[in-house]
Amino acid sequence: MSAEAIKASVRDADATRGKILQVAFEEILLKGYQGLRVDGVLQKTSLTKGAFYHHFSSKKELGHAVIDEVLKPWIDQRWILPLQHIERPIDDLIAMLKDARDEISANELHTGCPLNNLTQEMSPLDESFRTRIADIWQEWHQALASTLQRGVEQGHIKPDVVPNNVARFLIAAMEGIIGQCKCYMNDKAFYEAGVCLQDYLESLRLEK
Repeated sequence: MSAEAIKASVRDADATRGKILQVAFEEILLKGYQGLRVDGVLQKTSLTKGAFYHHFSSKKELGHAVIDEVLKPWIDQRWILPLQHIERPIDDLIAMLKDARDEISANELHTGCPLNNLTQEMSPLDESFRTRIADIWQEWHQALASTLQRGVEQGHIKPDVVPNNVARFLIAAMEGIIGQCKCYMNDKAFYEAGVCLQDYLESLRLEK
């Protein structure tokens, strides 16, 4: 998941609010939500506390807004909406994975996926964060499962494939690959595992 693509999805009409969200996202990506400091956001945005609190009553509200207004729209645009227009499920899913790989720079890969980072950090600590994050994962999962189900019904995917289970596995595999690369601090694992993921998708194809 490209940090640049996520930052570009901040489309709030209020420039000040958008600026705060972008900087907060960058800080969370590098330091985690618990490492986020309002004073640090103010310093990087050159805003006053009054300007900040006009838009956000607390750090927690800011964290919620980053999830709702930055991460969720990016997932929708990058992974969910394109699924609605897929005609050749295996070919198009492989193409989506290749596009995602190509848009991620080495530096961004080493910071990990912000959605997964927040999942690991905040789900055990705060129910309001957990439910927001879970909703994003579930929406993504449902969209992918529906796409795979259409592929089965249209004769593109083997009839014994269970779309719900495969969708769960594919998302987990993609996120796990990025998580490994964050730990290894090199891109080799990303490409090696990506080849295997592509081979798995090919194994779902119904040959005619």
